[in-house]
Amino acid sequence: MKKALLWIFCLIALMMTACSSGNEVRTTGQNVYLRAVAKEISGDYVSAFSLYQQALPLLRQEGHEGLIRECRIGWKRTFLIVQEFAATEQDIRDTLAQTFTITEEQINNLISRIAYLDMGGSRYYFSDFMDTVIHLDLTLMQQLPAVMARNRLGYQAVASFVNIPGPTSGSPYINPISYEAVATYAVPRNLLPADGLLKIWQPVPIVIDSQTEVEITHVLPADYVVNPATIGGNLGDIYLEVPLGGLSGDLNITIRFKFKHYEQRFTMIDPNNVGDYDKSSDLYREFTASRKDIRITPEISDKARQIVGSEQNPYRAARLIYDYIVEQVTYSHMPYGTVESLGIPASVYVHEHGFGDCGAQSMYFAALCSALGIPARAAGGYQLFPGMEGGHFWAEFYLPNYGWVPVDTSVAQIANYLPELTPAQKQAFKGYLFGSLDPYRWVVQKDVDMPFSPPVTEPTMMMLALQMPAALCDEINGFPEEVIWPYYQIQFTPQP
Repeated sequence: MKKALLWIFCLIALMMTACSSGNEVRTTGQNVYLRAVAKEISGDYVSAFSLYQQALPLLRQEGHEGLIRECRIGWKRTFLIVQEFAATEQDIRDTLAQTFTITEEQINNLISRIAYLDMGGSRYYFSDFMDTVIHLDLTLMQQLPAVMARNRLGYQAVASFVNIPGPTSGSPYINPISYEAVATYAVPRNLLPADGLLKIWQPVPIVIDSQTEVEITHVLPADYVVNPATIGGNLGDIYLEVPLGGLSGDLNITIRFKFKHYEQRFTMIDPNNVGDYDKSSDLYREFTASRKDIRITPEISDKARQIVGSEQNPYRAARLIYDYIVEQVTYSHMPYGTVESLGIPASVYVHEHGFGDCGAQSMYFAALCSALGIPARAAGGYQLFPGMEGGHFWAEFYLPNYGWVPVDTSVAQIANYLPELTPAQKQAFKGYLFGSLDPYRWVVQKDVDMPFSPPVTEPTMMMLALQMPAALCDEINGFPEEVIWPYYQIQFTPQP
């Protein structure tokens, strides 16, 4: 379907260009662009990326306004693929042999399980294969002291809450932490175009049951703000526009905000009193439907029924799905750019490959629950574990008498990585993260694939999540985020 649509667009674009020029003679830029489209359709993304790069400046010189944007989008699609799948088999063998004490048999087994794409007659593997292999083979992870130290830091951050009894009635939102945050941009002027408009979507916290007292306290320069913060909706962002023609020095932006985030402890849930779903409600219809990345396929529906068996109680069924993912779905970073470019839903990718990171596992959990008529979604933004802040996602499922109940499969898997933990410690840690969440969180969005405000007009580096600033600029051939992100920082300070 995607290839057919590309061909249709190509023909329409050429017809429009021919009509506007009064003849059907194709220019050099048009011809190079057509070759890029053909290579992309054939699956030779390496060649397509190179040809889109060649075509874009030619189309600009020739004034083909109708094709410039489409060529830039093609460049973005193929760039994400060739960036994420750039490793050769020899690269993997050399890296593993140089990094670990490892046997040839281990290497061969790992290579057989790393994601790959065949492009232009060659096989390319997922560039972040190291993250995949250390989670597939924990003996390798244990040879990396820095990784193990980070796992222990994450475990300690959550473990301090695990053995404290939760409430048996009343509100599940307890033990809040107040945060102040400052986001800064300091982008050198020479890295930005001389003219044009740089559009930026800055993530900010939203107001939800577990996150309150949200306040944007400072945005400088205020003149850049076009849309103020959307803190009361499904996704929090501030939209800024920077007229580059009037920018004489470096681009400096400062955004300050504050919020309070609660620990969540749904320890008061009585599985026999979860209530009945209103199947005619908007909530039920939305969060049991098949969505863009939380896609429900017949195979995923079959897997959901296989996991829960005859269990009909939504709370107990959700726990069975949670346990399945924690124990059976390997953690691994995801090629989100490739998944987006090729139109593969994240839940389907996890189902077919058997691995996924925090966001992908959360989307898979939501898809499995939704397939059984249990409303579910993938929420997220940042984890704020002291010393290991970073982007993070988790899942939530809905129970009529209790509301949105959180689960965090990927943090729960930390217990699998630490050989010093007793079975009881592992069980308690994993049990906590079904129905409870630590207060070290910054929530930016209630679900994945939420539209930015205003909506983007072409792909950004991350379309399903807003954890880092999103940006667009017609005068930048590729992704403006590649220019901005190295000069962007955000810091969180817990308040007494």
